[in-house]
Amino acid sequence: MNINQIVTLDYWMILPLFVLGSLLHFTYDWSKHNKFVAIFSAVNESYWEHIKIAFWPTFLLYLIEFILGGYKINSFIPAKTIALYTIPVAMIAIVYGYKSITKKNILALDIGAFLVVIAIAQLTGTLFLKELSASWLTILWGIFFLIVILISFLNFTKHPPQDPDLFLDPLTSKYGIKGHGHE
Repeated sequence: MNINQIVTLDYWMILPLFVLGSLLHFTYDWSKHNKFVAIFSAVNESYWEHIKIAFWPTFLLYLIEFILGGYKINSFIPAKTIALYTIPVAMIAIVYGYKSITKKNILALDIGAFLVVIAIAQLTGTLFLKELSASWLTILWGIFFLIVILISFLNFTKHPPQDPDLFLDPLTSKYGIKGHGHE
């Protein structure tokens, strides 16, 4: 794949990523609480778990793109790493922003925010992919920050930070897998 093919694919994948991420909201229950499925599925109703279901499908797409030719593009890893970091930042900004006005969660706005976050990540990734001329140091920084965010997403379901704003399930007042109503 070349840059133009990746950019086109990224634009076309916004809606499929939204659908896949939405399905990941339910896969933990559908799997009868499988611990492996918990890594990439929402295990409770915290903001972190909703960020996670946007992150993993997007990461999977980028991994596939990398294998299919993205490795030939020096800006690929830094650009896609920046895109992955936009997911938690945009989700927090949008949801907390609208909640500062409405004073409560509104399901339709939450769903809309989820779609917008995925679109922002895709657009950010393609912008940096096209515009960034990455040196080896930039690529190394991209790899470092990619590893950091991957470790966070792999670790925080089982061992979430005790942060009530981002990680606490508002329904059970518990964290991580223990925040699931059936644990």
